[in-house]
Amino acid sequence: MVNRNTKIIDGPIFTRLFLFTAPIMLTGLLQVAYNMADNIVVGRFSGDEYALAAVGSTSSLTTLIVNFLMGISTGAGVVIAHAFGAGDRTRTERAVRTAMSCSIGFGLAFSILAFIISKPVLALMGTKAEVFDSAVLYFRIICLGIPASTFYNFGNATLRSLGNSRLSLYILSLSGILNVVFNLFFVIVCNMTVDGVALATVISQYASAISILLYMSPKRQHEAEFSLKNIAIDRNILGRILRIGFPAGLQSSIFSLSNIILTSGCNTLPTAAVSARTISFNIDGMVYTAMDSYTHSVTTYIGQNFGARKPDRIRRTMLFSIIQVTAVGLILGQLIIAFSKPIISMYIAPDDPNFNEVQRYAMDLTKFILSFYFIAGIMNTLNGISRGLGNSIAPMIIGIIGTCVIRIVWVYAFFPMEIFHTLDGLYYCYPITWIFSIICLIITVMWTYKRAKRSGQLDPLAEAA
Repeated sequence: MVNRNTKIIDGPIFTRLFLFTAPIMLTGLLQVAYNMADNIVVGRFSGDEYALAAVGSTSSLTTLIVNFLMGISTGAGVVIAHAFGAGDRTRTERAVRTAMSCSIGFGLAFSILAFIISKPVLALMGTKAEVFDSAVLYFRIICLGIPASTFYNFGNATLRSLGNSRLSLYILSLSGILNVVFNLFFVIVCNMTVDGVALATVISQYASAISILLYMSPKRQHEAEFSLKNIAIDRNILGRILRIGFPAGLQSSIFSLSNIILTSGCNTLPTAAVSARTISFNIDGMVYTAMDSYTHSVTTYIGQNFGARKPDRIRRTMLFSIIQVTAVGLILGQLIIAFSKPIISMYIAPDDPNFNEVQRYAMDLTKFILSFYFIAGIMNTLNGISRGLGNSIAPMIIGIIGTCVIRIVWVYAFFPMEIFHTLDGLYYCYPITWIFSIICLIITVMWTYKRAKRSGQLDPLAEAA
């Protein structure tokens, strides 16, 4: 038997859920802050007026790849949480070893693939001619860090599923400082532009991966043991990871694909609008990341209590997580709207001839998105609840329809109309798709929970082995 984390499967939920989520939230916000530093440095100090737009032109493509791999890591986290919650040490250790071994293969494969397809895909996205070469250079350097970021994300998901949500905060704090220092060094001292910030990102990613590997050393004698000497894959466990993780990754990728389509639509607007979108999405990312931390924490809470067969705690976790994520989205969103003007101004060089136009575009888009963003938080939390219960297929289907099909229809059918052909008009589809997805996900969660009860998976009298 494994020593289960009683803070998750026993005791009060509301406060402990928040305390478990807080380090995940702070970790995510730090990551956003470091990404903001990338864009601020390249926007203000590179001397290239198109550098910020070049970085922004690749963001959706980078997110597509990273989100797919993170989705698979979510599957690994659910499988590990179920085994850990059930008190099965042997199965927990096998799941950890399988997850981390797979992360190495996935990371290398996607790094090579992304590097090869970078140029044709960016061309297909309609990347503007004046930023195309810089965008390709930036993205290809970022591809070199995919193996490291994949290993780190799988390790982070593993530790989180075992109840450790703090280590990633410590690791990211250190690697983030490295990122900022190298940003300033490469851009200001070495006179580099997009290649400098990309290289700084890659260095910090490998620092994070090495830190995770050192923590998981077998010498520490805990359930998260892993080393490069004991790479091994349990085919049954891998099958379970992929059954949950692949749909989650595909859903995340489809979400990113829809953003690529939106980026293509944005590329038909003036270059100032493209730069403004990059700024706005950096700022909005603070709220999104804070809310998305509940997606990860609720997956662990639901997953461990599912393994421990505690249906009452599952129901209360569902309710409390929705209440908390809504509050975070509303409060943080309005706070950032209030200070949006000085924050946006940090991204633009004072002597930039497009300063006022970029600032106006960015302020309008930021206010529009953040006014509705709490709805996206509810949607993502429901996704996490469903995955924690072991159902990843239905959210994927909902994601395909909600975040892809509807948005494609919007971009190609409505956005070209004069009344909608603005930066705000492009993103009207966001709240529409979020609300649609929430309705479908509520039905999915209720059905999945009831099915688990009927099948005896949540019967407290049938104690898991």
